[in-house]
Amino acid sequence: MPDREPAPSESLGERLVEVALKLLETEGIEAITLRRIAREAGVSHGAPLRHFAGLSDLRAEVAARGFRLLSDSVDAAHRGLPAGTGPRARLHAAGVAYVRAAVAHPGLFALMFRPDCLDTSNERFLREAGSAFEQLVRIVQAAQDAGFEPDAEPRVLAGSVWACVHGLASLWSQGALAGAIPGARLEDALDISLRLLLGSEPGEKR
Repeated sequence: MPDREPAPSESLGERLVEVALKLLETEGIEAITLRRIAREAGVSHGAPLRHFAGLSDLRAEVAARGFRLLSDSVDAAHRGLPAGTGPRARLHAAGVAYVRAAVAHPGLFALMFRPDCLDTSNERFLREAGSAFEQLVRIVQAAQDAGFEPDAEPRVLAGSVWACVHGLASLWSQGALAGAIPGARLEDALDISLRLLLGSEPGEKR
């Protein structure tokens, strides 16, 4: 099968990642194979190996897109906050943004945290995953300066906050909460979970 020429603004490697993203969102991780991606992209079966070291490398590129989406979602949430919003409320907004992004893209978020499926030495994956975590560390440190768990080691605290919001996102995406609590609403679960985690600072704008 001859390779279709990509659009001028799109490399073949980028197109293969886009195809993999679509398959991931519609059919899940199992659908992301080199043969299937090549077929959907309209290229020869060997074409992906001219751009990626193997399937785990391509999947890592896809996962990197997920971490970039996460970082951008948090940035967008912060831009939408009123002037003067305090650091603890900014951390609350970051948690909401994380859960909403995860629930909107369950297949992508499932892949992002599957090191057994990824080449975790992929440079883009390392850069984007690291950037997303450092973003959270900065937000957490600002909240600590405002009185939220001031004595905790910032990176450990950031990891704990991450674990809490990721757990909620995973349970919701998998239908576990809806099954256990008929009529449950994501917004209610988010609000209660983040209030339990973060509390509130007197006088802080939320």
